Amino acid sequence: MAPKTSTDESASKRSPRVDQDAIRGQVARVVRIVFGVLAAILAIGALLVVLRDSVNEQNSIVKLITDIADAVSGPFSRDDGIFSFSGKNAVAKNALLNWGIAAIVYLVLGRVIAGVVGPRGKR
Repeated sequence: MAPKTSTDESASKRSPRVDQDAIRGQVARVVRIVFGVLAAILAIGALLVVLRDSVNEQNSIVKLITDIADAVSGPFSRDDGIFSFSGKNAVAKNALLNWGIAAIVYLVLGRVIAGVVGPRGKR
């Protein structure tokens, strides 16, 4: 009967680590999803700006997406971003390049943060 007790003790010592890894895995998954959604919003927002002649800009969904994209773009804003075009189609070029770069940055940041937060054995 003594060996079962030692086996039970070792199993109880391992379970907190398994629970911690499961929690870290879930947090990493949530981080990847949130950053992926933000990148998708930026990409869709850039597409809507490019297609502005065909898109109803007064539509609530279009306004929501472009407003969120404006809010999360940071230094990559379409009005005062890192790259600033002038001339024909300048608005579309600004949105595509600046928001496209911002989307890539969000994807990379999401992967890096998820890697730091995620389970230690899966790096």
